[in-house]
Amino acid sequence: MDYSIYFPEIGQEIWHFKSLPRAMEFAKELIYFLPEKANGRIVKADFLSEAKGRFDRKWFAPKGGLWMAISIYDEFLIEHSSLISLIFGLAMCRCANYFGINEAKIKWINDLHFNGKKIGGVLIEKFDHWYIAGIGLNVNNALPSNLPAISFKEILGKEISIFQVLENILYWLRYYFGFLRFYERKKLEEENLTNLIVEDFKLFSDTIGRCIIYTHDLDEEEILAIGKAFDITEKGTLLIRDTSSEEILEIFSGEIFYIL
Repeated sequence: MDYSIYFPEIGQEIWHFKSLPRAMEFAKELIYFLPEKANGRIVKADFLSEAKGRFDRKWFAPKGGLWMAISIYDEFLIEHSSLISLIFGLAMCRCANYFGINEAKIKWINDLHFNGKKIGGVLIEKFDHWYIAGIGLNVNNALPSNLPAISFKEILGKEISIFQVLENILYWLRYYFGFLRFYERKKLEEENLTNLIVEDFKLFSDTIGRCIIYTHDLDEEEILAIGKAFDITEKGTLLIRDTSSEEILEIFSGEIFYIL
C-alpha cells in the first residue's frame, strides 16, 4: 500500500537558496510569516555556513550535499513521539538503497552510515507545536579527510543528481508520515495494524543485537550504560540490557556507540 497518499503536504512547497546560515532557523521564521503551507514545507540550501548537529557540534555542509529542513505540525499522539525520529532515518536509508547503496544502515536513532562511516544525520527540534528537522546527506560533496564520513559519490564512484535524491527522500517522508497518520486513525478506531515504522527500522537498522555504549552526550564523557540493544518497542524506544546490572533500560534519546 502506498501510504504517501495520506501525507501529500510534504514537499508541496520548497524554498531553495544558494546559501543560508542554517536552514532550520529559516524554517522556523517561515512558520510565523507564512503559516498556511508550513506543514511539510522544505527549506533547502546548496551551502550552509553555520550548520550544526546535536549539542551544537559543527556540521560541514558545502556545495554538493543535500542540506534541508522540514517543518511538520505535531498532530500525532504523544505516545508515538519517538516514532517521529525513526521516520527520518528510514527515509534516508530507503533513499540510499534506491540509488544502489544497499549496505547503508540506520544507527539508532537516525544516523545513516556505511561500514562505520556517516553518510547522513538528522537534528530534530520541537518548536511550539511543530517538529523542525534538519537533514544532512553527503551526496557529491567533498569531506574533510579526518572525519569518519563518506558520500554517495565516493561509494558509487559517480555523481548523483541532488534533485533526484531530494525527490526520492521526500517520497519516503510522505510514505512513513502517511503511514503514521493512517496507523493512528486505525488505532483510534480500535483496529489492529502492524507498526510498519518499527518493523522497517528492524529491517534497515543494524542496532538491534549490537553491544553498545549509551550516553546522553559523548562530549560530556558520561557513560550511562554499557549493554546490548535487544529490541525496539511499538513506541519507537530502544531497549538495552545493562551488562553490569542486568537492568533493562528503555531509552528515547541520547547517543549510542557500537562496541561489537
